[in-house]
Amino acid sequence: MTAMLGAIAFDPTIRGILVVVVGTVVLMGSIYLILATNSGPRAGLLIALAGLFGWMFLMGTVWWIYGIGLKGRDPAWIPIELNYSRSSPVSTDVVQSLPPADELPDPQNLLEDHPLVTAVAIASEGPKWEAATLTDLVTALTPQAEITADDVADLRAGLKKNSEDFIAEHPELDEVLAQSDADLAEDIAAEAKEMRAEIEDNLGGWCLLSETDTRRGEAVASSDAALIAHDAFGDPTTTADYITHDVFFYGGKEPCTPVTEKSILGRAWHRIATTFQVKNPKLYSAVTVQKTKDQVAVPGEPPPVATEDPDASIVTMISMRNLGNRRFIPFAFTLINFILFAIFASQLHVRDKRAMAARAEFEAGK
Repeated sequence: MTAMLGAIAFDPTIRGILVVVVGTVVLMGSIYLILATNSGPRAGLLIALAGLFGWMFLMGTVWWIYGIGLKGRDPAWIPIELNYSRSSPVSTDVVQSLPPADELPDPQNLLEDHPLVTAVAIASEGPKWEAATLTDLVTALTPQAEITADDVADLRAGLKKNSEDFIAEHPELDEVLAQSDADLAEDIAAEAKEMRAEIEDNLGGWCLLSETDTRRGEAVASSDAALIAHDAFGDPTTTADYITHDVFFYGGKEPCTPVTEKSILGRAWHRIATTFQVKNPKLYSAVTVQKTKDQVAVPGEPPPVATEDPDASIVTMISMRNLGNRRFIPFAFTLINFILFAIFASQLHVRDKRAMAARAEFEAGK
């Protein structure tokens, strides 16, 4: 017996199970004991069970609303295809509408047609800023599309500091920059939205995410895990073996442009519309990466900066969003406990009605 008790005390798993069992019996048993001594064993049991399942129903409701506690699978990206070159066929039908990298618009050509956007981007990012990819360009356009008159004061200081040479090369900007803060902010936002629309018109219905978009990080992390698991660039594959370029989305409930650009009424209507949209449209992501050059680190010097191999093809990792069942399990838990609470509460009500009828009959017989 001493050896068995010592084994139980030593094993944290057995001890944890015993603690839960004893605690449950003691806490619930003590409540039932008090109720049984005051209301009788049957009525006390019904009261205790009704209170227990009523409390569990309320707890399950909180779990269901916030997606916590006893929850199901969280939403996740499920890789469905790894395409090493867009010159090869794509088995996922929806990806066929996404143009290959060499058919996408050139960011430098777009900037040449919109000098105001370029001047503002240089003022914000510094005189050495350049858009190497469309993602860099969309990242610079996002804050410009939301610019207000209050932001123009700081912008003018940046224009004077960083964009002086660029403005000198484009004298047509002098008249635009001489406007009032409100008019200048309106022109910047309009040109940024126009430029972004030109990009979206060439994407075949796909949405290009900026680097500041919160949806981009999870898609890239899922793509990294899939590329490493499949040894896409040799065994072993690490994140240092490639550079991530663009992240495209297709489908889903969320619009391509940030919801914050909408008016208050527009944001409210979007929230209402998506809430009552029972069926979730399928959401796809396409993450493009390119292999880096093989470089040798020189002893005693910092490691070389990773640069893409110009001869390597653009690799596309295609994934589909699995919404999971995060709230289904707490919903089922809540529903079951509500049914049990209703059963025991109704039994208590039946007992009360019987007692009231017996009491009335007794009073009438006096």
